[in-house]
Amino acid sequence: MKIRLFLLPAASILAAQIASATTNGFVVPSFRGAADSETGYWESFTVGVGAPGNLAREGSTTGAVLSQSDPGGFITGSGNLYNLDGTSAFTVSDSTPFTLGTVVLQARTLGSELDYNSVVLTYNTGAGLQTLAPLFRTEVDRGTILGASVSSVWQWDLQSLGVTDYTIAFNAAGPSLSFDSMTLDTWTGFEPVPEPSTYALGCLGLGLLALARWRRK
Repeated sequence: MKIRLFLLPAASILAAQIASATTNGFVVPSFRGAADSETGYWESFTVGVGAPGNLAREGSTTGAVLSQSDPGGFITGSGNLYNLDGTSAFTVSDSTPFTLGTVVLQARTLGSELDYNSVVLTYNTGAGLQTLAPLFRTEVDRGTILGASVSSVWQWDLQSLGVTDYTIAFNAAGPSLSFDSMTLDTWTGFEPVPEPSTYALGCLGLGLLALARWRRK
């Protein structure tokens, strides 16, 4: 169902305020900025292949590193991580000063899409390497820029696992993937990240409430 916000000025204002809460326009987890949490933003990359990888931009609170291992990867003039003929393979490596309760990854790609089934989190315990599939993958938005412009969010539940070090690996579905941007949120607690539609409905409800109050006045 399409929500025509142009008919609801108050809802439009509220939606704009939420959209400006994050540089990339992704979902903003409620715990972002809380104690024992870290956040990273990647919007312009500098290393196309291998070490030392790409640190989050200034203003981030995480030391996580995003790297890409296919030799065909390179950095475009706009700062995207692109691979014309090869299939990009990405790894996010992170270590936190607190025991993890949840990890939320968001990414935007252009052109070819990611292999969404390849996204997996790996951590090490006394029993060796363990893998953990995400709770879900939700599509934040989809456009048609350079083929497909897709933003996605994944969340993991790591409660009671005692994890502080982990990696997230994921691959492109094929050549010509342009990796545009990414955010990473980690927290010692756990709270489900609402689907993007939840924000839209929340804005609509608040907008209708504000409009009703204005009419009463």
